[in-house]
Amino acid sequence: QLTQPPTTSQFLHFLSSYLHAPTNAMTMMRGLSSILSPAADRARLVVVCGSTAKCALQSSSTATNFFHLPTSASTIRYNSNDANISNTAQRQSDHKHCVELVQNRDMEGYLCGLLMPSSSREAYFALRAFNVEIASIKDASKLIGGRSRPSPSSSGGGGPFDMDNELGESQGGDTTLPSRLRMQWWRDAIADVYDNKSNDAASPSSQDPIIRSLTSSRKFNPTLRSLTHAIETHGLTYRFLRRIMEAREEDLSITQYEKRRDVAQYGEDTVSNILYLSLETVGVRDDESDKVASDIGVGLGVLTALRSTAFRASQGECSIPLDLATKHDISMDTLYQAWDASINDGDKDSEQLEQAAAAKESLRGATMEMVEMASFHFHRARENQGKVPKEGRMCLLPAVCGLKYLDSLNECNYDVLHPVLVGGGDDAAAVALERRRKLSLMMMMGRTWLTGTF
Repeated sequence: QLTQPPTTSQFLHFLSSYLHAPTNAMTMMRGLSSILSPAADRARLVVVCGSTAKCALQSSSTATNFFHLPTSASTIRYNSNDANISNTAQRQSDHKHCVELVQNRDMEGYLCGLLMPSSSREAYFALRAFNVEIASIKDASKLIGGRSRPSPSSSGGGGPFDMDNELGESQGGDTTLPSRLRMQWWRDAIADVYDNKSNDAASPSSQDPIIRSLTSSRKFNPTLRSLTHAIETHGLTYRFLRRIMEAREEDLSITQYEKRRDVAQYGEDTVSNILYLSLETVGVRDDESDKVASDIGVGLGVLTALRSTAFRASQGECSIPLDLATKHDISMDTLYQAWDASINDGDKDSEQLEQAAAAKESLRGATMEMVEMASFHFHRARENQGKVPKEGRMCLLPAVCGLKYLDSLNECNYDVLHPVLVGGGDDAAAVALERRRKLSLMMMMGRTWLTGTF
């Protein structure tokens, strides 16, 4: 460890070289230059910069490993000969990167993309890769903090996630700062694509070497390059992309939504807007199609919250909105008991079995209410899908994945933590059910591709 904090320039260089900090963030950091002076002690630096400061106090190699994220720099390697690559070869390379990213992180989106028209497939995968990138920002923040976030119920201390954090969050540090920097980088980059400022060398800010390096870093992001081409080719609407990024950024600090309508709104702001953009890639821009896409997006958003129950619980978060959690008496302990009961049915005394059964029943009640809300939107989308032009039907394929998940939930008696639904089941029955689920999904998608209806 260093004997004294880094200088302002060293710290700014660290942020710009790996976190891709945006212009706005750099301006903020420059305003704090008096605090980040070489004379500042460790405590003051930690309070100002939260978890990011911990890496700034380590060697550059340690810091780089600490912020090593799988969807950014680790997947890209360039050399001095890149400038000689033709535009066509570069586009093909960027498209391949997007396809591989979606295949590894969003298998259902990947399968839907394979059935998209060839003329819009490149733009579709660019949108899906962009969605994967910004959706993973919140999840990747655990690599920076090194531990789970506090649960919403642990406000007074003593909870399982209320730990003494050496980074000083209790002193005012912002543990979401690195995530917000990454999100702001994307917001600035997308805004510049629409403002046509990314190559403006005459801009005053471009004279600063740090700001210039941040701007030039956008040229080396294959997802951004592919998305830029999609925007220019299909004239994608900026407000849809902006809503996605705004919703994702607001979600960074949320551990539990207050009401069911908040979950539905989040689905509208994220999933529905991706569907709107997908429709634009095939040239469909009408209100009736957007209404169908809106219902599908809300339904998928609600189901995504249910599907992430186990993962969110492992992060100290609750995917069940507070109004339903209160109604069905669900706490973090309830989730842990229900999860443990789904994984380990044996080796429990009668009292533990009763508590586990009660926890699973409480969670099942909340799950059924959320399923009812999702089913309503899917049903309305099914009734109105005939109003969507034929060329736009394939953009609605994600609805098939949601409908199949509803069927799987029904087969598992609405046990959202069933091993078949969350993975990890190794018994013969679980393996057979998982195989049937995958086969059924492929058949349903094939039928939709042939008939144009889901």
